[in-house]
Amino acid sequence: MGKIVAIGGGELRKGETLPIDRMIVRLAEKPEPRLLFLPTASYDAQGYIDLVKSVYEGLGCRVEALCLTQNASSREEICQTLLASDIIYVGGGDTETMMRLWRERGVDKALRKAYRQGVVLSGLSAGSICWFLAGHSDSEFLSGAESPRCKWVQGLGLLPFLHCPHYNESPRREFDAFFAGQAVDAIALDNNAALVEIDGRYSIVRAEKDSGAYRLHWNGAAVEKTGLTVSEANTFSAAEAVLYP
Repeated sequence: MGKIVAIGGGELRKGETLPIDRMIVRLAEKPEPRLLFLPTASYDAQGYIDLVKSVYEGLGCRVEALCLTQNASSREEICQTLLASDIIYVGGGDTETMMRLWRERGVDKALRKAYRQGVVLSGLSAGSICWFLAGHSDSEFLSGAESPRCKWVQGLGLLPFLHCPHYNESPRREFDAFFAGQAVDAIALDNNAALVEIDGRYSIVRAEKDSGAYRLHWNGAAVEKTGLTVSEANTFSAAEAVLYP
């Protein structure tokens, strides 16, 4: 039974995503769920770890972090840690570096197994991109690359779409043109909006009334964009590219 909550962005410190965070905890269906934080994209920043612990412990979780940059654990030990969790929350940051480290340490395979076993998978920004086929990433800006540009970064493919987080921020305004010509539809999420997948059924939730979610489709000549109605009751089919009220 798969459960994913992919959040387009938002300030955790300011409580902007708190309604979505509460929903993530509810999806675990446990009185004191075990939440494992993956801070890989922030290079295991201790301040970020402390923030996630503060927020989710306040929501009744037992919180631990799995740091990979200075971690000598074996693939088997990492997999066991991931599978022992009720919720996995992935933080924002450098998506490209995160995905590379995950592949090197076997985290990608362990997360796919966790998904099949019903662990709630969640996160924002890089922690949203990772669940999709690929996402619009600003990793080159974060890593200090020369002449940086946004690029596609491959995710785990658990959600069968391309993805753009932070869609309402000015650096992402180029996404529609960037997406043009793609054979697979994309989901673009504003900050404080999330795509929720439960057993192959999709819905949009938001923490702010003005946070939008959109589906982009290339019709062979132009990009068609559809606003996705925000309601936990709404579902749409990945295969049919249709929103059902």
